[in-house]
Amino acid sequence: MNKNRQIHIEKVAENVRDECNVKDYGFQNIFEAAGKIGYRAIRYPIGNDSFLGFALIKDTERIIFSNSSLILSREIFSVAHEIGHQKLHLSEQGITIIRDDDFNDRDEYEIEANYFAASLLMPIEKVVKFIRLELNNKNSNIWNGLDIARIQTVFNVSYDMVLIRLKSLGIIDDILLDKLKFEKTQQTASKLLRVINGNVDLCKSTEVKKVPVEYLEWVISNYNEKLIPIKSLEAALNYVDLKAEDFENLSEEQAEEESFADLLRGMD
Repeated sequence: MNKNRQIHIEKVAENVRDECNVKDYGFQNIFEAAGKIGYRAIRYPIGNDSFLGFALIKDTERIIFSNSSLILSREIFSVAHEIGHQKLHLSEQGITIIRDDDFNDRDEYEIEANYFAASLLMPIEKVVKFIRLELNNKNSNIWNGLDIARIQTVFNVSYDMVLIRLKSLGIIDDILLDKLKFEKTQQTASKLLRVINGNVDLCKSTEVKKVPVEYLEWVISNYNEKLIPIKSLEAALNYVDLKAEDFENLSEEQAEEESFADLLRGMD
């Protein structure tokens, strides 16, 4: 990726932050932010060993899916990565889906989406500002794991992502990176976050089941219009831990009692 492409991606990421009205260092809730800029954000726990997420164009909808079995900081990066695919790579006239099994692929699109995610979650100017104002311009050579944990919790990212981003920006070198990685191995990121009263939830998976409300409305409407049977409705609602009886206005009794002859008469 050449310098001009990097600058373009940084500008796109900055525009997204502006659209989302991000005033703090990091996103407070990137899942809600994705919805605000027009994406249907779906979160579902599909297991630690499954894929990470995907970006999709379906008819007129742009969808972002993230695996909520991942630890939260990893899932946040997944959403930022998929927004990158939506902004940079997907097109109604061409590619309509990109699925991510991991973020280590050296494919050009994956490299660009990773760069976008880093620029979106930890923009250069915000990182520099935090170091200057919150770390009192502390010399990076004497940084320790607690300093990284402070950066991690304010940007809502993983400990490892902080190190990778700082290294890519030339703020730390390989020697310091290895030292800080070793400190994380010795202490664990969770312990370091607890010491500074940081966001320990970044190190846990949420197992959240979150689908757009329009999905539920569509399923229920299809059922009430007799386009799908009760079993299909129950299966769809089960994905989000709901049951048909949770909804008062479903015409279950009528649909179940309707005979085959009634259906044939309706076609006359």
